[in-house]
Amino acid sequence: MAVRLFATDLDGTCIHSSGEISRENLDALARAVAAGCFVTPATGRSFYEMPEVLRVEKPYTHCICSNGATLYDAAGNCVWKSCFAPELVRALLAILSEYDTMIEVYTGGVPVTDAAKLNAASYDHYRIEPIYRPVITKTRKGVAALPAFLASRANRAEMFNVFFSDLKEREEAFSRLQTLSSVELTTSMPNNMEILQKGVNKGATLSRLQRHLGLERAETAAIGDSRNDLTLLSAAGVPLAVANACDALKEEAVAVLCSNDENAVAKAIKTYVLGGGAQDARTKQNSLLEHRPIGLHPARKSGFATFSTVSE
Repeated sequence: MAVRLFATDLDGTCIHSSGEISRENLDALARAVAAGCFVTPATGRSFYEMPEVLRVEKPYTHCICSNGATLYDAAGNCVWKSCFAPELVRALLAILSEYDTMIEVYTGGVPVTDAAKLNAASYDHYRIEPIYRPVITKTRKGVAALPAFLASRANRAEMFNVFFSDLKEREEAFSRLQTLSSVELTTSMPNNMEILQKGVNKGATLSRLQRHLGLERAETAAIGDSRNDLTLLSAAGVPLAVANACDALKEEAVAVLCSNDENAVAKAIKTYVLGGGAQDARTKQNSLLEHRPIGLHPARKSGFATFSTVSE
């Protein structure tokens, strides 16, 4: 069975350590689309936070953004999204306010944060990786006070991305928030926390897209590098990892390719989408699943609504 849907994480996977997407990766994505494959970036970034070259050239058919809280078509229309309940937004802000944090709330496809923290001194204080700082400066909307801004928009929050200055506080916050039944937590950086709605993640939305397109899991390949890609790989019949991926992700993959800086996405497309490597990978994956306890793949269990264009 051929791969008809290809999903790729961006940071650490499709994007090089320089912060740029290579011409090799862009062209490979475009070739996959031209060959009739559905292609979707699957990223923790919001839609307008994705690299401009990607949004201009559009070598994709869909975009999974905000860690699965939003889904866009190739024209940039939001065709599905899921937002936190307002009371949960207020509860999360109350807990996070007890710690020294830089809180970003994704709403309407844009990350919003306190304007006073959009500067180099804050980036140092909150241990934000240098490669990501220009992205934050360019794409964040700064507001005078985040709680006040969200007071009238609490029903539009898609996800939280939180940077901590103290890793012990981050660990304590993780422990407290994990007791909430309505959220799930993940991370993509050493000092951040990504707060998602329960059952809303990259893998769940990839599964939703499969059903919308009438495709099976076995017809899907996905590649990533971080813990927030675990559900993405679990929703794919051909789960792949880059060489620089975390150990947990490598354990879920049927193949570990070269690093993001060596154009792993282009290699994945050449081998598993345009080449004949998918069947061998699925055989290996099926063997792994036979020995894996039921319940490690939550993305397969969710039920999803019919698509319709969402007005922001």
